[in-house]
Formats: sequence, structure tokens, C-alpha cells
Amino acid sequence: MSADPLLSVRGLVSGYGSTRVLQGVDLDVPAGSVVTLIGRNGVGKTTTLRSILGSVSPAAGSVTFDGTDITALSPEKTAREGIALVPEERRIFPGLTVTENIEIGRLGGRRDTAKPSVEAIVGEFENLSRHRNSKGAALSGGEQQMLAIARALVSAPDLLMLDEPTEGLAPSIVKQVQRKVEELNDEGATILLVEQNVQVALDIADYVYILDKGQVVHEGPSDEVAAADEILDRYLGVSVAD
Repeated sequence: MSADPLLSVRGLVSGYGSTRVLQGVDLDVPAGSVVTLIGRNGVGKTTTLRSILGSVSPAAGSVTFDGTDITALSPEKTAREGIALVPEERRIFPGLTVTENIEIGRLGGRRDTAKPSVEAIVGEFENLSRHRNSKGAALSGGEQQMLAIARALVSAPDLLMLDEPTEGLAPSIVKQVQRKVEELNDEGATILLVEQNVQVALDIADYVYILDKGQVVHEGPSDEVAAADEILDRYLGVSVAD
């Protein structure tokens, strides 16, 4: 990958209590790229994101972001370094409006960077613009996912981590989310994506890591991984259509 990645993870060992989920994960995310982690359920994809963020404390290994060792930082301090996570469960405040949910995102993130206005962020999402005064609970699943992404973007992150952004969404909405992620990357965003939909993951990504049993078992440019039928079948039980 890159000789000087924005994010570099080395030998990451992490888990919950006495259970070690990650068994020594190495990965790089170059600036301006989309890197995707794929693998079956329970292999450590979400744990990798949580360990980078600091909500799970690594037992060994290192996480370096923009040249700074952030391995031992809390989630709040990691966010101030310029990393934002859109969690799998979205964590929308159901009783707050779209605008109020995004406003909360401005309270976190970097302190040394001017953050975009809430109105500017809302304006980037057509479906949110139409519902800016609607409560979070009134939004569809796709709208809630877009809101979670918007709330992360308003903190002006240098790295956006997305955990299963298309999970549970109808195929037409999956395409909307995919287009939005691609659009963000085209605008310069660096993205680390965990995605269960292998076709979407490969379509979006520049580079792919396949995890199995807490380890990286295969990696490569997305087009090469897409062509590796035996690898995809072995570790994911899928094949990718031409």
C-alpha cells in the first residue's frame, strides 16, 4: 500500500475481557482512499474499528494516525485527532430533529479545524434536507443511516470509519448509501469501511482486507480480490458476479 499511510495498524491484539478477538491485525489506510474490511460475522471487523477508536483497549500492537501513536487514547481524544466512527447501530437520538442530531456532532471532533455548519452538511443530503425538522424516530432506516453519516461529517474528520452502513436496508437504499460513500471519497474523504455486502464493499473499495478468526488472511486491490474466486469462497462463502 502506501509508504506513509494516514492510518497504520500493526500487530493489533484486542478483545473483550479474557476473550481475544483480534490476533495480530495489520492494515494501512492511505489518505484519500477507501479501504474495506470484509469477512464472515464474528471475525473481528467491528472490533478492529472499536480498537482504532479506543472504545476497546488493545492488549498489544499499535495504532498510528497521521504520524501520532493513538493506541492508548480514549474515544474522545481519538475523535479530536480527526477520526469519526459511524457505528453499526447508528445511535440516532430519536427525540431530536435531524438538525439537532447533526448539531450534537459539532460538539466533538477536532479542536484545531473549522467545522462545517449544520446547514452546509444538511444541504449535502437531499433526503435530510426534506426532513430537517423531523424527529430521528420518524426517519426511515436509510434516512437514519444518512443522518448518522452527516453527524460524523460535521465534526470535520480526516478519517471516516463506517461500520455496516448498508445493513438491513432495501436494495434501492443500499445503492443510495453506496453512491453517497463514493461521492464523499470523490470529494477527498478517507474512508475505512466494514461492509457485509461483499459486492458493495468491492465496488466501493480501492483496497480490501479479508479477516478470518481475528487475522488478515488475504489482502489486495479490490479488482484483484474480486477475481480471487477461491479466496472469496473459502473465507466468505460467496462469489462475485462479473
